[in-house]
Amino acid sequence: MTNHRNRSSYLLRVACAAAASVGAASLADAGCPKARSQNSDVATTITFVNQSGEYRGIYWKDFSGGDKSYGGLNPGESKTINTFLTHPWEITNGPGDCLQVVFPRRGGSTVRLTAPRKRERRPPHGE
Repeated sequence: MTNHRNRSSYLLRVACAAAASVGAASLADAGCPKARSQNSDVATTITFVNQSGEYRGIYWKDFSGGDKSYGGLNPGESKTINTFLTHPWEITNGPGDCLQVVFPRRGGSTVRLTAPRKRERRPPHGE
């Protein structure tokens, strides 16, 4: 018997496991998914290093999916935060738009915040 809530919880656990296996990994780029902290069982750390050349905001996604600000980073700054394995972190730009959601990994992880990639414009076929 699978319902929507169990499936959502399962998908988030899969995303956590996948992120943990490759370090702190992005769940999505622009248009971030809904995420929330699952438990506080496995302690770890996450370090954010701002290499984007722009301000970045850092938000912990709490147990109800709400945003809790952990401040921000100016270009060149870094910050290490004590957290737990299943706690998602949202990264925003200056205006507060979500750029990505990341999860920490066992033993600690480092997230290098870079400028979003610009999409290459391709001419229509035949030009």
